[in-house]
Amino acid sequence: MIRVMRCVAAVLTVGVMMTGCAANEGARDGAGMTEEESLSKSLEEQYALAGERYDALYERVTAMQQDIYGGEWRTKTSYGVIPGSGFALGGKLVGDTRDNSYFYSSYRNYVYDDSTHVTLEDVRQMWAKRGWDVTEVPMAQGNTRLTVTDPDGYWYEVRDWNKGEFNLAMHSPVYWGDYDPLTDDIYDRLMAEDSGRAHGDTFDPDEDDYVQLLPGVYRPFPAWDALEKYPSVAE
Repeated sequence: MIRVMRCVAAVLTVGVMMTGCAANEGARDGAGMTEEESLSKSLEEQYALAGERYDALYERVTAMQQDIYGGEWRTKTSYGVIPGSGFALGGKLVGDTRDNSYFYSSYRNYVYDDSTHVTLEDVRQMWAKRGWDVTEVPMAQGNTRLTVTDPDGYWYEVRDWNKGEFNLAMHSPVYWGDYDPLTDDIYDRLMAEDSGRAHGDTFDPDEDDYVQLLPGVYRPFPAWDALEKYPSVAE
């Protein structure tokens, strides 16, 4: 009954008049998998896939950072390790709910001067040369942001606040997965690695909970066996 209600809700959300669960029957996620294929996997298997998808996003984050600015960027180290519910993106994957899907996101920024300032026009031209369809979105106080979705379904946004700060945001496609148990497993292992100082002081934040990192340096996805390696937090 719960599954039927979820399917009906998904149909109403997208405004499609269909019968039963036809709206998301066979809908494939960012990895080309159906909901049934994904949710039939064990949590450990889903966890491994989540780690691969996390790394896939940050490979693209790294490449985009390097294309824009090769110096240090500011970020919150734990941000992005825990995925968001796919439902939050407003139906990017037909049939997604708060419980059956997820996506990863990343936010980075750096403070520039005249020698390190990359303009939005520079980025627009870079993206256009790749054949990407760039959207310009006006914002308050005369600011602008550019957005684009690449052929693999990864979304990019850049902003220049005209105050010496350049911002890069990205998120992955939406994937099917058991959201609550999966994110619980990630969180528990993230906390275990933090408690065990698995990464030394590399990702220790400042008093504002931020850290400065070069492109290509990001918080590793927590190891599945972290609770065995660092058992104190599991007690």
